Amino acid sequence: MKRFGALHLLILFLATLGAAPLAKKSPQEAKISITTRLDKTALWVGDTLTYTIQAIHDRDVEFVLDNLKKENLPLAPFVVRAVTIQRGEWERKKKLLEVTLLLSSYESGKGELTIPSFNLYYFKRLSGIEKKETEAQAVQVPATKVGLRSTLHGGLLKPRDFKPIQTMDLSRGFVALLFGLTGMIFLAVRSARWTWNTLHSERPTRRRLSRRTRAKFVQENLGRIRAIKGDSPQDQIRFYSEVSQFLRQYLSLWLEIEAASLTPEETEMALEKANVNGSLRHQIKGILEQCDTVCYGNDGLQEGQALRDETLDGLERIVKLP
Repeated sequence: MKRFGALHLLILFLATLGAAPLAKKSPQEAKISITTRLDKTALWVGDTLTYTIQAIHDRDVEFVLDNLKKENLPLAPFVVRAVTIQRGEWERKKKLLEVTLLLSSYESGKGELTIPSFNLYYFKRLSGIEKKETEAQAVQVPATKVGLRSTLHGGLLKPRDFKPIQTMDLSRGFVALLFGLTGMIFLAVRSARWTWNTLHSERPTRRRLSRRTRAKFVQENLGRIRAIKGDSPQDQIRFYSEVSQFLRQYLSLWLEIEAASLTPEETEMALEKANVNGSLRHQIKGILEQCDTVCYGNDGLQEGQALRDETLDGLERIVKLP
């Protein structure tokens, strides 16, 4: 009986193990490598600093870039002066995203400052499933320290109650005057040479896209935007992010306007300087404002779903203009 009871318990234990559900495999996390670098190890109060972030990632990863604007980056005590974004190839299975920030700070009384960490948001396309992506995820850019230099004297200063009387050496004054005149002549010669070179040098011109290349660029991007069919919040954000990014790239290639880091109002001013007519300027500004409202506004998702077809029609009319 004891043997039969032990055998019965063993059979029940094995049956329990067999009935346990198999754990679902989670999707493979995106492989993203983040590195940062500074153009200087220390800066003076009010000085500018170039801060570069490089993200090496898989080809099925796409970053959301519309939130990388100077007014949206919380990098206190630093002030973001400009943002430059570049994307390119890294190797056969990798791509590169490079974000360059021009920073300055007016802090004082400290030996070093810390550039705060912030998140880069991205989507990951699921392999084997056409036109489907994961929810937005984030990868953190680590905090970076930089030295701070000050012109203030570090020690305690004592008031001076007397001033020693010194005799004037005329020879030293003559030598100083001679060095001063020499320096002024040197600067005058250099300034004249620089002015001559500037006036007689040919300014390089940027070659615009040909009609055929421009048409191919427009068709590929419009096709990718039209393919976003879902009505979920992620699909809405994805749709308007793609519209904003494509329209800004189109302005950069068509009118040579670096619109990647400009607000809708700044973009309209740049278009006005480029002699673009008022109606077209208003249409472009309206679409960019609509994209920002959907991506960053409180009630933007509901409004974006209602105006999605109208936004796509307006975008097509803009990029198909001669």
